[in-house]
Amino acid sequence: MANTKTWSDEFKEYMEFIVNHPNYKGIPYARKETGEVAWIAAKKSEVGGQRVNWALNRASQLGIKNEPGVFAKVMLQIHPTKTKPCQICGRKMSLYYIYLNSNFAKKINSTFGTEFTTLDSIYDVCQSLLRNDITQEDLMKFLTSEFAIEEQYTDMYELQKDIEFICRSGSSNRLGPGAMSNYPDRLDGFHTYNRCCRKTEDTGRHSENMKTYGKDRRAYEYWSDGNIHAANKFMTSSFFKGYSADHIGPISLGFKHDSLLLRKMTGGENSAKRDRLRKQDIEELILVEENNAPFLAISWFSENIWNFIKENYEKYPNLTKLRDLLKQNIANYLEILWVIKTSCSSKGAAFLFKYFIEPKLKNFEFNYSFNDLGVITEKTKRRITDSTRKEIDRYVRVSMESLDDYKGKDNRNLKPDITLKEKESLTNVVKLICENQDKRAIVELTSLIADIENRLINQES
Repeated sequence: MANTKTWSDEFKEYMEFIVNHPNYKGIPYARKETGEVAWIAAKKSEVGGQRVNWALNRASQLGIKNEPGVFAKVMLQIHPTKTKPCQICGRKMSLYYIYLNSNFAKKINSTFGTEFTTLDSIYDVCQSLLRNDITQEDLMKFLTSEFAIEEQYTDMYELQKDIEFICRSGSSNRLGPGAMSNYPDRLDGFHTYNRCCRKTEDTGRHSENMKTYGKDRRAYEYWSDGNIHAANKFMTSSFFKGYSADHIGPISLGFKHDSLLLRKMTGGENSAKRDRLRKQDIEELILVEENNAPFLAISWFSENIWNFIKENYEKYPNLTKLRDLLKQNIANYLEILWVIKTSCSSKGAAFLFKYFIEPKLKNFEFNYSFNDLGVITEKTKRRITDSTRKEIDRYVRVSMESLDDYKGKDNRNLKPDITLKEKESLTNVVKLICENQDKRAIVELTSLIADIENRLINQES
């Protein structure tokens, strides 16, 4: 959130209310020169780290297990009112999962001839429908059917509570909260924008951007290998309806965006997992490779580190160090791509397109069918339309632009750590590209990436 954003009076009062409430006694925070609470703290910052420890201590006191989703559970349980005002407009909304998502609102409206929106809660919806001659029995049948509940209810309130819990636990996405979890970045553990203003204020949530989420933008931004078009088709197929398409190996760690590496997961589980590298995921990735040999689960620029991980992961009770190896490697790789892109006028970008993007474009020429494990069972020639060309153009554009965006992020949690010797090798790669010696440049670049991987491995081992 930029400092130029408006802070509503209701939200300013709310901040003071929270930091002075006994439920938050001892929570780390600072005040700005103006005296206002410094509400936001990045996880990697000193205050952010202190907040993590504070919440884990509260989790222990409350008997909440330290597992994915622990912060969301702690911060909801200790919240004194379970509602918060929006930072922008001041509107108070519940932190429980009670608000309709867009598809569920459409379903209700088409079924009952109503005009509910994503700002309406399931409680308001039910109350309104019952006032308009919809019987409780019919409404309960509709809700139990929509949420696949077999139990018979006689109490509407109990059904509503159970529906809320189903959605909060990640088993359904038909209802969502007034504000998403966001701890330790936000002191109270919830995003400052409520859903009333999130789409307009959070640029990443604008409607046009949201339409592209299915075609996983991160695959373009991290220059992932894999059959990207097939992965996009699989993750938006009916197989994942009502679920999230989870990458077994996170793209942000260098794993491929490929249909073979996508699995069903509830939205809550996927959000909690984030970019963790878990033992069960490593073992499933190894199994996928064995069952689809010679398929490799990781992009080319992280292959050496991945081989090291496969051979040594059982020696690491805490896999964070291995995850950090992959994160550092991809930070270095993106830095190298940016240097190449911005060198030799247009030659650098042309080089990246020719060797790292163009070979993947042939996959966009086909349609695919899949089994439940993402294996392609049918491949047919695709009719190339204006929409297809726009899709390909977007892939190229986002990939190239992302390098500038990544380089321009001064607040990146992880900086590249390319050594002087490696920079000299990169200078030679750039020189070869400028002299139109692409084949030699590819050899030198491949060697440079391998050297960086091996250095990181040696530093760890």
